[in-house]
Amino acid sequence: MRQPCFSYFNINTIDIWDFEYGWILDKPIEFDKFPLTRVMEELSEKMRAIAISKSTPFITYEHYLNGDDDLRRYYENKINRFHRVAPDFIEHICLEYFYCQNDGYQYRVNYEIPPSAEDFGYWFSLKIRQYELGLGYLFDFLNHHLSCSFEDNKAVYIDFLRIRVIRQYKNIFFSDRVSDTVMDYLNNLIPPLENQIVKKEPEIQTTKAIGKRPKTRKEYNSYFLTALKKDPAYLNTNTNEFDTAFEQLIEHKFIKADIDFDLDNFKKIFSGRGVSKTKRCVWIGGKIYLKLFVHYMIKTNKIEPMGNENWTTTIKCFLDKDGNEFDASQLQYANGGTTEKKKILYSIVDRL
Repeated sequence: MRQPCFSYFNINTIDIWDFEYGWILDKPIEFDKFPLTRVMEELSEKMRAIAISKSTPFITYEHYLNGDDDLRRYYENKINRFHRVAPDFIEHICLEYFYCQNDGYQYRVNYEIPPSAEDFGYWFSLKIRQYELGLGYLFDFLNHHLSCSFEDNKAVYIDFLRIRVIRQYKNIFFSDRVSDTVMDYLNNLIPPLENQIVKKEPEIQTTKAIGKRPKTRKEYNSYFLTALKKDPAYLNTNTNEFDTAFEQLIEHKFIKADIDFDLDNFKKIFSGRGVSKTKRCVWIGGKIYLKLFVHYMIKTNKIEPMGNENWTTTIKCFLDKDGNEFDASQLQYANGGTTEKKKILYSIVDRL
């Protein structure tokens, strides 16, 4: 069996395939109660899809038709062997190759699973499975992905680990002791998160004296720009920077708006007073960048945080490119984005 490298944190298909393939022939005692065939069947299906879309065949039917005698014999030997062992799943997997439309592909494809992938939770859970053999390194792995895959968004990371990892794959991919270790990690994250939310609540109550927000926040249909605490007229007096931010969001295709007519509606989104359904801003930059836009505004104290209502507010301020409401859970779990575009977005937020 291939011993995993506990300091290698990437969600990489070769790393995961080699580990799972290794214990087909040499199963460690820690994996006795896990369903070998079930795990490998699903993994092989996903690896086939990745191989076909992300790699080139090692042998093709075109080679057979136009190649020399040696190449044709090679093709025949490979495909005949494939069909001979196909009925036996384990023997088929041991070949480490398969045929699709008469072309041969290797299962072992080098591909990094991005956090934005719909099945990121699946691959993440398979990687966690390796820490059955090294529980002492699991916190390091989890800390790495909090920073690199979830950009230190603890609330989203906690939901991800609880629902898409532990609840989905406990006792299928990994044991109680692994899930208990993950829960211990989560318990270390939760108190600071709760303290942060509680700390902000008194500030929200004091803003009623400014007259810029309603007495209650039943609708949560706008953000409250923190600069309004010191200067209630900030949105009107700080026109240069705010106007520039608005224009740059349009220029870099984050929002769709008319520069001349929609600025006032954009300002209302940050007024604390609320924005009407017909005046919501159209966000065309994709869910990940809207999530990062809100997350960065909170992180840099541009707007007041509202705990669980952050995403409720977001979907009441922005529509997608088709004019439809966003789904709060999709925003919470959105991941990915390019470094260059993130830098552009953050520089725009810094102007607000």
